[in-house]
Amino acid sequence: MSAATGDPLRVAASMWSVPPAEREAVVRRLAAAGLRRWHWDHSDGSLGPAGGFGPDEAARITRATRLAAEAHLMVADPLAVLAAWTWCDTVVVHVEADRWADAVAGVRSAGRAAAVAIAPSTPLDAVTDLDPDVGVLVMSVAPGHAGTTFVPETFDRVAALRGRTPLGVDGGMTLPLARECIAQGATWIVSGTDLCGCSDPRRWLADLGAATGDEPGPAVAR
Repeated sequence: MSAATGDPLRVAASMWSVPPAEREAVVRRLAAAGLRRWHWDHSDGSLGPAGGFGPDEAARITRATRLAAEAHLMVADPLAVLAAWTWCDTVVVHVEADRWADAVAGVRSAGRAAAVAIAPSTPLDAVTDLDPDVGVLVMSVAPGHAGTTFVPETFDRVAALRGRTPLGVDGGMTLPLARECIAQGATWIVSGTDLCGCSDPRRWLADLGAATGDEPGPAVAR
């Protein structure tokens, strides 16, 4: 449960750092543990190292598990690739990208929820004038650097944005760090290495107070 809104806490799993040979096993383990949402990273190398998932593989896994899905587009021009990702219920674009505001408008026009991600080095002024229905994902590591060290200043950045919904944090997200981010006002947690690599993801989710079980995702037509 989110301390900021009283709504169920959104927790999404990012498999960027999971080796390809282990992905199917991790997918099965997380889905069986009650995970409700995937976080699909896609980077073209412009805002950080290239990597993540393409839309077809992400859609295949989403369709097989019947979980909800969100896309995180770490690309130079998100508007150019947007159509390939609007099967997700939420699409995140970076404020550091070209035409990001046009991309946000495109997401909303497609009937999906829009959010913007902000890198640790970008001033918060970049997101203070967003429409109320646009979420913010605070990056707690440099974009594309899965498994790296959490930036401590993230706590202050989340606290400064408290009250925006959804307000997320992504990067280096261990269970204790996630708890502190929630205490500062986060309502949305993205975890990769810590959640995907833990021996008991059901316990991980329960300890965080995350909702588990069925959360129907969008119809995936890819």
